[in-house]
Amino acid sequence: MNSWQIPQSQALKTHQDENALGLSGELALARAEQEQIAADLTRLIDTANAPIIGIDAFGAVNEWNQTAARITGFSKNEALGKNLVETFITEDFKASVGEVLKKALEGEETSNYEFPLFTKEGERIHLLLNATTRRDEDRAIRGVIGIGQDITQRYEKEEQLRQRARLEAIGSLTGGIAHDFNNLLTVVIGNLAMLMPGDGVDKEILEDARKAAHNGSELVKNLLAFSRRQSLEPVASKLDGLLNDFRRSLGRALGESITLEVSVPDEPLAAFIDRSQFEAALINLCINARDAMPGKGTIRLNAFPSHANEGDHPLKPDSRVDANAGDFICVQVCDDGSGIEAELLSKVVEPYFTTKAVGEGSGLGLSSVVGFVDQSGGSMRIFSERGVGTTVELFLPGCVSPETEASDSETSRTIDFSPGRDQINILVVDDEPDVRRLAARWLERSGYNVLQASSGEEALNTIEERGGRVDVLFSDIVMPGDIDGWALAEQVSALYPQIGIQLATGYDQVRTEGRSSDDRQRFPVLFKPYNLSDLSEAVEGMVGFKEEDQPLEA
Repeated sequence: MNSWQIPQSQALKTHQDENALGLSGELALARAEQEQIAADLTRLIDTANAPIIGIDAFGAVNEWNQTAARITGFSKNEALGKNLVETFITEDFKASVGEVLKKALEGEETSNYEFPLFTKEGERIHLLLNATTRRDEDRAIRGVIGIGQDITQRYEKEEQLRQRARLEAIGSLTGGIAHDFNNLLTVVIGNLAMLMPGDGVDKEILEDARKAAHNGSELVKNLLAFSRRQSLEPVASKLDGLLNDFRRSLGRALGESITLEVSVPDEPLAAFIDRSQFEAALINLCINARDAMPGKGTIRLNAFPSHANEGDHPLKPDSRVDANAGDFICVQVCDDGSGIEAELLSKVVEPYFTTKAVGEGSGLGLSSVVGFVDQSGGSMRIFSERGVGTTVELFLPGCVSPETEASDSETSRTIDFSPGRDQINILVVDDEPDVRRLAARWLERSGYNVLQASSGEEALNTIEERGGRVDVLFSDIVMPGDIDGWALAEQVSALYPQIGIQLATGYDQVRTEGRSSDDRQRFPVLFKPYNLSDLSEAVEGMVGFKEEDQPLEA
């Protein structure tokens, strides 16, 4: 054997050693590549521009990337190890999210599942999640990982659209029944006003009936306010004077245990609002504040100028309207009561939602306030903390402070003579016979000479037959036929300019708000259900006839 020849057994061993060394190198290289891929994936997950959340087989968080931390406010260290459902999911979604995760741990993939998470500040964000199972080398399921999308803004916009749709539905329903219902209430309230205690009529029963009829009227008003379909009469109003007057009038109603404080700046504050609806909104807010402070407490009314740029005054958390850019007056109603829980704060302006016991609230108070503010061109927002109190802010469109109050302006045509009432001819026009008879009966008892007509056409014929000898036309607006109240008023005004004209309506937002301000000044509108004293005052304003003693209490 030559010296250079290697025994066969030794050669085989050498070859095997070389193969082993080569295989070991490949394994090491593969392992290094695998570790690099895992590191890249970890870095990709952590820096992804989407929330990525993982849990183990017991529901504890084991993955929480930077985006999840940013949108929730919880750092990765704060989230790891916490039970996802119990710690971060809102109460109303715990069961459904728990069921989705349970199915994912059983191998069922989930896509496009929406659910809300709590942020560290206690607010809600909404995620759209795609979840998949995590498996080990033996294909055994050891957890779930989900890639999400923050859809909070989209959800809020969709919720606004849904809210608008609900508003339209409620508004259409309310507007459809408001006219007829207010006609019925006019008859009930009017006839009750003409009943006198005695003669078998119990005073307490009479007062209960009047109160129930009044509550029915307020219910319709609140529904119209919530659905943004109430008729507003906005005027330039001095809020500092209104708030000080409000303190004097409401202080007693709130009770001795409630302190009412009003703070306004020295400079005049004026807003373009319907004053009666503004006062009604404040009453609703103050009653809510009082009820949140059992025993005793303080309600603070603050008012100050505020310049609202786009997005400066969002409604939180219940966006309903947005403040437009411009000058506003902010009116705050603050209490130190029990406050509102975070999960309920988004629901408090929903119609019929109330935190009060059954029978203690209609659930229309805040929703009607939102409706009034929205119709006025402003916005509202609510801040509340459980056990600390609640602040409601109304942003109302500001205006130049009026030199004189709008109530001092002339809003109706008056007649220059004051004859005896029995010489004054009043034509009552209404297609509803019960309403027409009520107005005629009251005016006759007041001493006037009353004529009746059931339509615009009949009213024109009556005036023509009498040669125009009618002093006051009192007509409903919504009537069948080609001549409604507005058309009747225009024709009578053109043909017989000496006749004073007073209109009335149960609900006629489109026709009334569509008229110009000049028309509404020429032909003032009395809204049903009206008190008989309001009817008397309207007629007296037309004829210039004033008398201290009324024939009956109204």
